[in-house]
Amino acid sequence: MLVIGIDRDSVHAGDDLESHKTSIRLDPAVTLRILFEAIQSMGYLPGISGGKATWIICSSGKQIGVLAQQWPEPKLVIPPESIVSQYFGDTEPRLLFRYWCQADPDHVFSHIQVGNEPPSRF
Repeated sequence: MLVIGIDRDSVHAGDDLESHKTSIRLDPAVTLRILFEAIQSMGYLPGISGGKATWIICSSGKQIGVLAQQWPEPKLVIPPESIVSQYFGDTEPRLLFRYWCQADPDHVFSHIQVGNEPPSRF
């Protein structure tokens, strides 16, 4: 089993009272698509009122995609069929979900996709 550390930003002041760090255990041969499906199915990322939370997915300090509350699956700048163990390679497998408020997820992804900083989250 591969243990992948995950963490996320807080969505409001009361949400930062305790750490959001956790981990998920998966077969190292699964795809990134399966990894993100598992994270979504465990309810790790909180939904917000209005249903339009935008999360930037980061790995090893790089922005690799966007997950939006209103989308069924994330959009990634890397192939979603990549094998988890190959993607992480020799690095410690970790993901960080940065809360980008209700910014338009398509607009945020278009910036990330070309290697730019994401637009303002406000």
